[in-house]
Amino acid sequence: MKRTVLFAAIAAAFVPGVVLADMNYTNLEVNYLDLEVGDGFTVNGDGFELAGSFELNDQFHLYGSWQDQSLDFGIDGRTMELGAGWSHGFNDKLDFVGTLSYVDAELEAAGNTASDDGLAIGGGIRSRLGESFEIDAGLKYVDFDESGSDTGLSLGARYYFNDSMALGASMDSNDNADTLRLGFRWEF
Repeated sequence: MKRTVLFAAIAAAFVPGVVLADMNYTNLEVNYLDLEVGDGFTVNGDGFELAGSFELNDQFHLYGSWQDQSLDFGIDGRTMELGAGWSHGFNDKLDFVGTLSYVDAELEAAGNTASDDGLAIGGGIRSRLGESFEIDAGLKYVDFDESGSDTGLSLGARYYFNDSMALGASMDSNDNADTLRLGFRWEF
């Protein structure tokens, strides 16, 4: 079912004559992270994320994020992602967003470091519900060089308390981790 909806959204994105959505893709974000990492043996932790996006034109944008994580048992994590996105408006309140990015992740414990990097592809929707409320949902596939692949689902919501500032919450769940984000976004 999820694949059918995603494929229908991708196919509809190529229908000519659709009005571009009136959504902003230039922003800065600061997020608090609550993490649960592992499959079987899990570790919990928290951290923060700095993220941003820059709109190149009505359909293309660049984006990036940096996370710093502190987990149980003295494990520290870091994740960086840099990429480009394409958005297509179905109407003035609904966008399809596709992304392609480079991901670099590192874990450190007791002086030992493990790192991996790879390419990610994602797709999803972003929708404005009224003047102040926005939701988004997406799927993301990451192909790491050494540790295999990872597929995840994200769901999020934002409340805009003025034209350019919002408080948000989101949940990411993939093969190896669940992450809850609480944060602030400033669009300009």
